[in-house]
Amino acid sequence: MLSWRPRLRSSLVVERDGDELQFVSTADRRVKRFAASALVFRLVPLLDGQRTVAELIGELCADSEESVRELCEALVALREERLLSRTADPMVGPSSLPPEQLPRYERQIRLFQELCDSDLLDCQAGLTAQDRLAGATVLVCGAGGLGSVVTSTLAAAGVGDIILCDDDVVEESNLTRQLMYSLDDIGRGKADALASRLSRINPHSRVRPEKLRVRCAADLSGLARTADLVICCADQPSVTEMAGIITEACWPDTAHIIGGSYSYHVGMLGLLVIPGVTACWHCLLAEVGQEHGRDRAAPFVPKSPNGGILGAQSGIIGNMIAWEAVRYLIGMGTALSNRWLELDYGPMSFSERPLQRRPDCHWCG
Repeated sequence: MLSWRPRLRSSLVVERDGDELQFVSTADRRVKRFAASALVFRLVPLLDGQRTVAELIGELCADSEESVRELCEALVALREERLLSRTADPMVGPSSLPPEQLPRYERQIRLFQELCDSDLLDCQAGLTAQDRLAGATVLVCGAGGLGSVVTSTLAAAGVGDIILCDDDVVEESNLTRQLMYSLDDIGRGKADALASRLSRINPHSRVRPEKLRVRCAADLSGLARTADLVICCADQPSVTEMAGIITEACWPDTAHIIGGSYSYHVGMLGLLVIPGVTACWHCLLAEVGQEHGRDRAAPFVPKSPNGGILGAQSGIIGNMIAWEAVRYLIGMGTALSNRWLELDYGPMSFSERPLQRRPDCHWCG
């Protein structure tokens, strides 16, 4: 214990109220309040990870055994209340990343450290989470409104390998919501244009463009087997049909996010499926198929192919999907599994449908 370098969690604000100290977490809004002695008032500002316990004792205790015991008890109490970080410095420790890359990711490594300190990650250090991103491969299908946002966010975050599938070209009408493209890209293939742009944003993330129109699962299954996660951002021939194709291509080994989309006043976050662990796309279809008698209805007038959309909408939904992807890749746990989540842009409110694996499901039951 004497070599331990205790450090307050970075998310804490510490306030003094008379003879008490109040620890306010800006991360999870927890508030802890303690009566504090004169020694503790001197100790807390020194908990910056720069001093060992032995050095703190030498500075504060003046060879008093009673003071040493009081200091050690205070440190144990702070640790038990999860007010101390698991690392003395979140930027120092074992990592597969070259040292020159660490400054690029410093702010998110500090976030990952806070997730570790909150017991939301199964590792001790934020550097480990960043290593997991660097070692991950993600396949993104579609480089339009959602795909361009998702891919750019994952590349900037340091995902090591991204495979980007799209056979469409950039059009002027895309530029209101697909902000990674410019006038110079009009007529150019989206996958190539986006990969080129992202190489200038983060050359350490390898984005591989694939000019590929996905018509069936066989078109994608080979690429899906190489990925840790597949994200469907394609809407042709439809979001529903693409979700079925992606499910088949990824089964039974590859996690996948399907069903995300946005138009008019509703954004759908989609479903993250871990084969054999969570509810799948077909469980969702069975859940909603009987509503309003839709399982008996036949197509009559289809949805317009040119839905009303805005760049802010694609940014919101795309970044939320990217956040779910990051959560899965770093081992944080998923938020979009076993539930269907929609955002109503009008009141800015979410609606949720819980899902369960169906025992009679041909895919995951």
